[in-house]
Formats: sequence, structure tokens, C-alpha cells
Amino acid sequence: MSTQSVNTPLFVSANDQFKAMYNKVLRWSALIAVVLTLLGFLLSPNYTPNPYKLRQQEMEMVNIEDQEVIELPPPPVEAPPPPQVIEAAPDDEVADDVEIADTLMDLDTAISSSMPSYDTGGDEGFVASSENPKILHFEKPGYPEMARRASIEGTVLVKVLVGPDGTVKQAVLLRGVNPIVDREALKAARKCTFIPGKQRNIPVKAWMALPYVFRLH
Repeated sequence: MSTQSVNTPLFVSANDQFKAMYNKVLRWSALIAVVLTLLGFLLSPNYTPNPYKLRQQEMEMVNIEDQEVIELPPPPVEAPPPPQVIEAAPDDEVADDVEIADTLMDLDTAISSSMPSYDTGGDEGFVASSENPKILHFEKPGYPEMARRASIEGTVLVKVLVGPDGTVKQAVLLRGVNPIVDREALKAARKCTFIPGKQRNIPVKAWMALPYVFRLH
């Protein structure tokens, strides 16, 4: 028996064709990349670096002349407004109805004539003088409106200690009429001034009594 050979055609898939061409395409791609790189180096111009230099700008010197300093005059000072005259309230008015007795009393006479009397003692005690003080300025007390309306009248007797300088050092109430007018009498007595009493022609302290007469006309 004879053997008969039969030729059978081969079937190649697309995947096999891609694998067969992959190595060939890779080699050509690498070759082209190398050639392009070499051409880039050969054909590119030579680069020469230029160092940066700062530009020098010429400065122009300007002479500034000394300027004259002008002093401004001080602002004008406004004159203060004239003081306003403040009128006293009715309670503080100095009344013509308050009088002082024609003759001042020494302390002994005042004490003996003032009954009932207040405490006449004091820190200064008794001061002897051969010449009694003489009044130089009599301060007139105010006649409070409340006392006027209440028709309060009478004589307030105030004991004062006159110093060697003629001013009142102490004022004590010897005989009062009403606290309203008593306070005004004491306030006025402290503002009186005197020619001081003397002992052998030397000014000394001396007690005197000031009778203030409050009378409604």
C-alpha cells in the first residue's frame, strides 16, 4: 500500500501577526528616536550665556537752599468776659433794720446786763487791757426773711476776742433772741475789725461785746 501525502494550509490569527511585527516596529521606533535626537543636537545653534548687568542710573544732585523760618504770631488772647453781678437772695440781704448800739460794752458790763446769759468761758480766759478796743469796721448782718415774716425782733449780744492785729479771733453768743438771727449776728461779728486794745501802749488781746439790734420798722 502506498502513502499519499496531503498538504493542509496553515491559519494565522491577528494576534499572532501583531506579535510577529511588534519587535520589528519597536526596533525601528528606537532607531528613529536616536536619529532625531542626534539631528536636534547637530542642528541647534550654539547658546552663549550673557551675564546680567545692573544698569547704572546717574543721580542728579540738587542743592536745596535754606528756607527762612517764619514764626507765626501767637493767637490773640480773648479778654475774659466781665464778671456777672450776682444778686443776693432775700435771706442774705443786708437790712437797714439791723443796728449796732451806739456804745460798745466791755465784757463785765455785757455779762451783768445780759440775763439770762450763755457760757462766757473760753480757751483764752481773761485778758486785761487798760484801753478797750475801738471798732474800725462794723459788718452788718443780714435780716433773714423768715425772721421778718415771723416778726422776730430784739438785741443779740455777741462776745468777741479782738487780737493784737485788730481781727476777731473768737465770737461767742452771750444773749440770743432766736437761732435764726443769732447765727447772722455771729457770722457778722467774726468779720468786724477793731483798733486793738492796749496795755501800756502795747496792743493786746481783749474781750468786747457787740450788741446787734434787730428791729422791724
